[in-house]
Amino acid sequence: MLMMTAQKRSIGQLAAEIGLNSSALRFYETEGLLQPDDRTASGYRVYGPRAEHRLRFLKRAQSLGLTLAEIKLLIESPRGRRDVEASTLRGAVASKITETRASIARLRSVVSKLERLEAVLVHHAPPDCCHLGDCACWLPEPNE
Repeated sequence: MLMMTAQKRSIGQLAAEIGLNSSALRFYETEGLLQPDDRTASGYRVYGPRAEHRLRFLKRAQSLGLTLAEIKLLIESPRGRRDVEASTLRGAVASKITETRASIARLRSVVSKLERLEAVLVHHAPPDCCHLGDCACWLPEPNE
């Protein structure tokens, strides 16, 4: 077991430095994304600089829209030449760009449908046949 040193931090200390909750670090550990360097004699997790770097990577990758599964694939990719590692990251980024563009297109379509529905509701009386939540006639067809 390890005694705490200046470079080693408890889960709470590291979480606070990174701006996460301790429970997030435990979750990342459960998911295989983070490992403590060691444990104290009383069983507490102890983290060093590598864990801090990993957590910063996780936060930045998530801010770009990468899922934990995608991040895990990057983390588990074989260590190799820098150009090979960069190519792996480029592939993940290109895939995320394509996925994000498709999401934007879907969202634009939803906005258009909502705007048309809003215009109908402003200019026409609601249907008399039923209650709002009981009938689909209040809303446009999905393919419209």
